[in-house]
Amino acid sequence: MDNEVCLAAIRNHYNHFTKIERQIADYILANSEAVVDMNVAGLAEATGTAGSAVIRFCKSTGYSGFSQFRLSLAMELARRQEPVIPLLSAGDTSREAARKVFDSSVRTLQNTLSMLDFSVVDALIHELTSAGRICIFGVGTSSPIAEDAEYRFLQLGYPASSYRDILFMPVAAGNMGKGDLAIAISHSGRTEATLEALRLAGQRGAVTAAITSYSTSPLAKAADYSLTAYPDDMNYPVEAVSARLSHICILDAIAVILALKGGETAAGRIRNRNDILEGIRKKDES
Repeated sequence: MDNEVCLAAIRNHYNHFTKIERQIADYILANSEAVVDMNVAGLAEATGTAGSAVIRFCKSTGYSGFSQFRLSLAMELARRQEPVIPLLSAGDTSREAARKVFDSSVRTLQNTLSMLDFSVVDALIHELTSAGRICIFGVGTSSPIAEDAEYRFLQLGYPASSYRDILFMPVAAGNMGKGDLAIAISHSGRTEATLEALRLAGQRGAVTAAITSYSTSPLAKAADYSLTAYPDDMNYPVEAVSARLSHICILDAIAVILALKGGETAAGRIRNRNDILEGIRKKDES
């Protein structure tokens, strides 16, 4: 478990916690600095739970026990005392602003990798390889990500289509059924059109998956499978810069895993794609 993402890991696992574990999680998220100075008994008393419940919570979050959890939390809080990436300001030079954006993106990608639940990744790979139809939903800044995922899956021979129009999305979702897979992409996890498309696909019997930045969002809760990117807190003047990169990388990683598992069949399809693209380039050059 990465020492920099302790609190993010709690948020990422929140949907899978028991009622008691959520009680502990809520206290830690609200009182993280106080928790660093507590022992197991102290945290159990503060949360109205038992010491055994605290230990189970730590293990559910990905740690070997309370000592490792507390050390990770302390290291994260220590780093926050001196922010690695200062906030953007109107007085930044072009170089300073660009450096902050790049540094924030690198941190977000690293933390997203540390947070990924690979049991969910593997389950989603299985669903993709057996899906009769794959529909990918995304609007706004998630729209080009959905289109890119469609291309990635299509070139490997998977029956993928992306839907970015809020009128077409419910039509496509309503025509899905058992054996199909719906993937919804939303940074906030609260985009109504995307959420409704996912819910409708699920009602029709399709397996549903969410790519979002908030594990407690309505989209994550509505999906059968959910993969969460690190929710970067940089004060961007435009929406979700680093989050978009994380969502792209999650889907790119899934496509690469599919290609590796596809063996010679996938390799043949990629060669075919390359031949087609090379032919197009030659026509453009002539």
